[in-house]
Amino acid sequence: MEESIEHEILGRLKSPGWVTSRGLLRDPAGELDPQEYAAIEAVMKKLASEGSVVLWRLKLQNEDSELLAVARPDYELDKELEQRGAWATAERY
Repeated sequence: MEESIEHEILGRLKSPGWVTSRGLLRDPAGELDPQEYAAIEAVMKKLASEGSVVLWRLKLQNEDSELLAVARPDYELDKELEQRGAWATAERY
């Protein structure tokens, strides 16, 4: 399962360049079991420790919550979200 999660993460990094744990789980409302999020986030952290991705903390303005996200190492997620007036802000994890 971990391999398929890695494959999905790395595929999403090609376009648009970043992905959240919620996006990987296809759970827009954030209603899935926290253990499912923990499994995804563990793979994200592993990839970050290998240098394949950079971890970001997304702060959702309309929900007052946070998500873990990963982006390509050269992708400035915080600046991209700010430039397009997104519903979230990002800071490095």
